[in-house]
Amino acid sequence: MRLSRWTLDSLKPARRKRRFIAKARAAFVLAAPFAALVDASPVRAQDALQLMSAPGSLIAEVAGDIGIKFKVAPASAFDGEASATLYRYDDNGEVSQSPLKDYRMSRTKAPGGQQISVNVSLPGAGLYVLDMKLLSKSGDEIASQKVSLAVLAAGQGSFSEAGVQTHFAHKKGVPSIVLPLVKRAGFTWIRDEVYWSAIEKTPGQFLLPRNDNDYGGYVRQAVRMNLKPLIELDFGNKQAYPNLFKGPQGFPQTQEERELFLRYVDKVVGFYKGYVKTWEVWNEPNFASMGGYDAYLALLKPVYNLVKKHSPDATVLSCGGGGAGGGPGGDCIAAIAKADALGYQDGFSIHPYMSPYDPDHGYSAKGSPLSQVNVPNVWQHLQRMTQSHPKPGVGPLGVYVTEIGWPSSPEDAGLSERKQAAAAARTFLLSRRFNTMKTVMWYDFVDDGVNPRDKEANFGLLRLDLSPKPAYVAVATVFRTVGNRMWKRSFVDNETTKVYQYCESDESDCVIAGWRRDADDGLVDTSVPIPPGKYTQIDWQGGTSTIEVNDSFEWKLGVLPKYLVPARKY
Repeated sequence: MRLSRWTLDSLKPARRKRRFIAKARAAFVLAAPFAALVDASPVRAQDALQLMSAPGSLIAEVAGDIGIKFKVAPASAFDGEASATLYRYDDNGEVSQSPLKDYRMSRTKAPGGQQISVNVSLPGAGLYVLDMKLLSKSGDEIASQKVSLAVLAAGQGSFSEAGVQTHFAHKKGVPSIVLPLVKRAGFTWIRDEVYWSAIEKTPGQFLLPRNDNDYGGYVRQAVRMNLKPLIELDFGNKQAYPNLFKGPQGFPQTQEERELFLRYVDKVVGFYKGYVKTWEVWNEPNFASMGGYDAYLALLKPVYNLVKKHSPDATVLSCGGGGAGGGPGGDCIAAIAKADALGYQDGFSIHPYMSPYDPDHGYSAKGSPLSQVNVPNVWQHLQRMTQSHPKPGVGPLGVYVTEIGWPSSPEDAGLSERKQAAAAARTFLLSRRFNTMKTVMWYDFVDDGVNPRDKEANFGLLRLDLSPKPAYVAVATVFRTVGNRMWKRSFVDNETTKVYQYCESDESDCVIAGWRRDADDGLVDTSVPIPPGKYTQIDWQGGTSTIEVNDSFEWKLGVLPKYLVPARKY
């Protein structure tokens, strides 16, 4: 089956920049609270107020008090008081205009400046914003800062196929802090790398981690937490071999380069074989510039054999998410099938970015086997494709979404945090509906920066200071509410409205999820033919209420999913 390359009918989906491949970037410093919600004031908030709470402490499992600390920079010392107001997000994913509580605090002296502490009382599951202000004696505002904090939805559910891209290989983030937040949300996979250039800086001398704090030590930490690592084997090593690896992404193009790359694979897979069971060969290869699919297959085949030699039960993924438009049409695996090389992978990966379009409807494409690229079409197309092109003697290959994401960058990508949250929650619900993918990996877990004008810095579910964005809370609610339940039936499934039921195998325990993709301006009363009875309604952020469903029931639905659970089950 041959699939041609294709182009978009309209604006290409926003795609993240290719990651640095030559050298891992330096460790990041936790940034000031999110810039998008900071009000203008005479003193910049990031200069006047510094959030001093421990990273990750702004996300709680249960309602109650959260202590928040700020440091006031000496240059902006003030002689008045601090005030703070707590708000909760509403059903439509916006910060409510009705405050929950006001706080007044005094300052205390601390080394290098002044300190302000406040115990914020969170009444229940949800996403909140604390609006902090420094006031002069006359009551004038000197500076302000907004901090988001959350209580997650009840339950301990997780999605067996859900994962996130972390950037520990970039030396970004502290694994012992970040991984618990991954686990807490309900993800079960992480995707990352162990860069060749970081472990073989001198030819022939490999430095592999002896403890958790060494480069690459995050792998063992993840496995101890029952998170499955998917590791990419990619990129050349010009640092150790400056006269080699001069092609795109340092891709090995000569036999000498391939043999050196295989030595790296031998060391990495041999070292991690007890921890890593899924390996991806390269990240987003540019097949056209690296010499075509033959050049890629010249590397894939020996890598596959070497991985299997070390770890016969390991899964080797081809394509690396590469191909036209992120590979949603399967053009990479189609080329591999044409080359009669399906025996050299256990699955393949795609990166079906659709931003700024939503996952339900997506975007139009020309020259593709899909007239419309969206989750329903891509998932079903690739399922049919793998069934019609099985691996000889084995059966259909697994399909892995190793990157998909939407940025929250209103000034660049035209997407708000609310739209990012809606896309994230609906992607996982739609994926479970079509039950095709072995993994769906959100790119990425933590923002890469704080500039709202840079969409490439805003793909995270958490901000750079590890405070929760609406998307983190929304996906945590999906995972904790739906859990391991599989799609059972559709009550409504049309262009604008989705109402799906997910159940345990015996249908003794079911959850109904519903949303509307056309409700940007607010919730819409929607007639849905679901069984009458008393239900616990769970909003997108985990808040609960009781509703009675009858024959004339209309459900108030928006772009963010809501859930109904029979009252006796909750």
